[in-house]
Amino acid sequence: MARSTKITPTVVGLAQPVSATCTSAEIIVLPADKIGSKRIQRVDPLSRACGNDAPDLKARAAKQTEKRVADLPGVVEITYRRGKREGKSVWFLRYRDPLTGKCTSIRLGEVGVMPFIEMAALAKQYQDDIAAGRSPKSGRMTFATFVTTFFHPWVMDNQRSWKDTLARLRYAVALFGDKALADIDHRDGERLIQHMLDGDTSMRFGKVNPATINRVLMAARSVFRLAIDLGYIVENPFKRVRQLKETPPSPKALESDELDHFLAVLAAEPELFVLLIKFLLATAARINEILALQEDDIDYANGVVHLRMTKAGEAQTLPLTRTVAAILDALKPLRRPGNPHLFPAKTGAGHMAAPYKWLRKVLAAAGLEIAGFHLFRKTVATQAMQLPGMDVLTVSRLLRHKSVRTLEVHYLATPQKRLRQAANDIGERLLGASRKEVTMAS
Repeated sequence: MARSTKITPTVVGLAQPVSATCTSAEIIVLPADKIGSKRIQRVDPLSRACGNDAPDLKARAAKQTEKRVADLPGVVEITYRRGKREGKSVWFLRYRDPLTGKCTSIRLGEVGVMPFIEMAALAKQYQDDIAAGRSPKSGRMTFATFVTTFFHPWVMDNQRSWKDTLARLRYAVALFGDKALADIDHRDGERLIQHMLDGDTSMRFGKVNPATINRVLMAARSVFRLAIDLGYIVENPFKRVRQLKETPPSPKALESDELDHFLAVLAAEPELFVLLIKFLLATAARINEILALQEDDIDYANGVVHLRMTKAGEAQTLPLTRTVAAILDALKPLRRPGNPHLFPAKTGAGHMAAPYKWLRKVLAAAGLEIAGFHLFRKTVATQAMQLPGMDVLTVSRLLRHKSVRTLEVHYLATPQKRLRQAANDIGERLLGASRKEVTMAS
């Protein structure tokens, strides 16, 4: 039986901590004209433990009555005296959340609608969860709801590539979005991997390569980390899920004759698009970095171009070469008044969108394999390494890579002509030497 706690209406602050399952003494409800009287002797110990002051207790007592349910620790029956719920009685379980340490309550059901035995069973289930260190409220929060309610606004504020992250999460949402956060475990991660490898048509996505799967897993882990921070779960269920081994695709770059043919076809296109491609080839920059450039980013005095939007999320610069300066001069008559961007949008004050459809059209017209704008960055890296005296470190720094290995694995393509020539040279050298040895021996 809960003990009555005597306080006056002016007492403010925390009482001694209550047990994991908080009990509640019956609130004595007085007429409105008696509210504030020192005759109020018994109050809800949960409210007191959570720091509610006397005025809050009096206001609540004026709107509802509350009584403890016999033989069910922590369960209270609240009857509403005002508002839309006037006359209704609802069962609640009062408890201290094992994840947050805060006193709170969870609705069990409405009196007269939910059978008493079902309410008691549900209360017992919640109490078992609390004893095991699980929060009853977290069990009702689904993965999809958490992503929409909490993760979406968080990732928008903390990641530049938040759109990509949310796009990757659609695979996880499709598979176990309706599952409670607390019920998700490593087996769901393994199942997610298998569904993506197999290409689950029922979920409207085809086969996915290991690299994409790994990024989906990383996005899901980010969701679970936030859920831990907010107190919904205590451990990341995907911690034990191993990422797949990735086989980097062979870097694709334009060979010298392919580049010449592409530029010849490109010359017939609108000048703004032509200059965009030339800017990419002259700087080895990323498409988003170039599109974000504004007039103030060009530092003629120091001979550099300041990048506003980089993959690393930090300030970086490009050399202002003679080629880049010539492209900038050609761009001046194409700028829109009032728009500071070097590649302005047709309307508004922003920059133009990356013209992927136009790029695919030009590549197809040139008889080349369809690719994205990153093709030109890889072409610069590959062509640069063929220059006399050029070294990997210099090219890596030109592309602003943090590691030389990034350049070697993902950017440097070996043209087929060079491979054929190397094979021919090696074969002739070795076989020629063998013939000479055979002749001398005979």
